[in-house]
Amino acid sequence: MKPIVTLLAFFPKLSWVQTWQVLLHLSLFLAAIVMGLLRSRRALFLLALLPLAFLPFSYARVRLEALLVQLLSSREPTAFVSIALTSLGILCDAIMIAQLFTARTEQRHPLLHGPGIAWIGALWFSAHALFFLGETIARLVHWLVCLLLQPLQLRSAGTPALGVSAGRRHFLQHLGLLGASAPFFVSLANVKLSYNFRVEEHELTLPRWPQALDGLRLAHLSDIHVGGAMNRERLFHMARLTNDAKPDLVVHTGDFLTHRSGEFDAPLYEALAQIRAPYGQWACLGNHDFDAPERLVHRLEQAGVTVLRDTIVTVSVWDQPLEIAGLDYVFGDRDRRAGYTQLLRGWPSRTATPRILLNHDPRAFALLPAACAQLVLSGHTHGGQVGVQWGKASALTVVGLWGIPDQGVFHRREMTLFVTRCVGFYGYPMRLGIPPEIALLTLRAPRSRAPA
Repeated sequence: MKPIVTLLAFFPKLSWVQTWQVLLHLSLFLAAIVMGLLRSRRALFLLALLPLAFLPFSYARVRLEALLVQLLSSREPTAFVSIALTSLGILCDAIMIAQLFTARTEQRHPLLHGPGIAWIGALWFSAHALFFLGETIARLVHWLVCLLLQPLQLRSAGTPALGVSAGRRHFLQHLGLLGASAPFFVSLANVKLSYNFRVEEHELTLPRWPQALDGLRLAHLSDIHVGGAMNRERLFHMARLTNDAKPDLVVHTGDFLTHRSGEFDAPLYEALAQIRAPYGQWACLGNHDFDAPERLVHRLEQAGVTVLRDTIVTVSVWDQPLEIAGLDYVFGDRDRRAGYTQLLRGWPSRTATPRILLNHDPRAFALLPAACAQLVLSGHTHGGQVGVQWGKASALTVVGLWGIPDQGVFHRREMTLFVTRCVGFYGYPMRLGIPPEIALLTLRAPRSRAPA
């Protein structure tokens, strides 16, 4: 009884938005417990989101709303402005949570996922995530500057402080309003970017790649994540762009789905069946493809996509043998290095035949047996999804700063890894600064040196 009394006494000390955020987190925590008791796989997902996503979001909500109330009020915060912002914020919070819980269901309500509404949750979350990131960096810089200037402040302690003029105060208020609004404008600008499909051409020179297969063109698709805004129109647009690139073969590195059941994925197979390549379509499975993998594999193969599940095949390309292999995504804390070594022992020994390995997770590149393939293709990271794109295959992303291969080319002895920015994406936030891609890879043999 005492904890309840203490909790009730705590609420009057909070503002409306703070009280709402506390209640929201308690509700989500209880929902996760109930889902766990019902043996739902989403329980762990929701429990992970609470500290990793919703706590930073709530902090940013409280900070940003207080800042906006202060800036939008003439001199002192008015009750009307505060109530209006709080009401709007709670409404957007509710829409975001409702969209999160219903995004994976087959029957999606048009009031939550219709035109003009479907992006509210993503915009709302990503804007606050950007604000949280910006404020965190600003605070770190502020503390660092204060630390460096502390000796100078001690010396000038007797100097009278300079006042701030009314004009300068007015300018700073407008600047503060612009800064507080910037995350929302950035998020809104990235809605179009999230599905702005483009074909990016990459030329890869691979050690020991045969001259007979020099110039082989691969279209690399990954993380389509059908469902939601990845609808039939966008899927068929992806197929048209792939066909226009005229690849010799098409490879998919997993995450076709988004952990949902029903017939929501029917347009995916229709679109994939439209893709044409002389040497076929090949695929491995990603972490989001295991709700009903047998059904997925069957539907993909009906659409003309051959799924390689821990297997390897040899195909004839330009009358030359080419090995194509695929690995399933590995879950849990298993010793993946030992598992890969044991699995690949059952495959044909490496010969002069070139080998391409499809493996969804690029983190596995460092764990694969040495020289198990000339080229490893991966997705999974969505190119980092949030960051600054410098070029076709180079970016500054949070994923990359953690040391995870986020996009582009990586090398390990004579093996090459290519990580695509992927076609789609999953969850919040949306793509911010990192565009999607259909990667068109032209494989090149090493050029022989001219005699001296």
